Amino acid sequence: MENKKKIEYILNELISNQNTSDIPKFFSNNYVVHTSKKDYLGHKIIIKWSKDLHNFFSDLKVIKIQFLVQTDEFIVWKRTLRGKIKPSKNKNLKMGQLIKWEEMIVSRFKNGLIMEEWNNSEFLGALMSKSSRIGK
Repeated sequence: MENKKKIEYILNELISNQNTSDIPKFFSNNYVVHTSKKDYLGHKIIIKWSKDLHNFFSDLKVIKIQFLVQTDEFIVWKRTLRGKIKPSKNKNLKMGQLIKWEEMIVSRFKNGLIMEEWNNSEFLGALMSKSSRIGK
């Protein structure tokens, strides 16, 4: 399976099917993801990310995947996600509010597995812009 197809497949499994069992087939045991705040290591962060999204959102969907640049080792891509906020203790967030955000990812492959990723997400900005409008 080509690397683009791997990304599409595993994203569908994690988001649409809520299935994390195929993570070892696509991500290295030494997987690391770099975010603006911190680096995370291992499969557990992928499982936590998927679980947290599904705990926070209903109707979670991948709206769009756009591949921007590809080499044998790297793929630069964007994903657009959307979901409705589930009930929570946070009074600033309106249950059922639709949130849509983009993430830019650079994935590095080695021996057919994703070894490393750099992730830049607009999630908090999208969430904050929605919560600031609540009650207006």
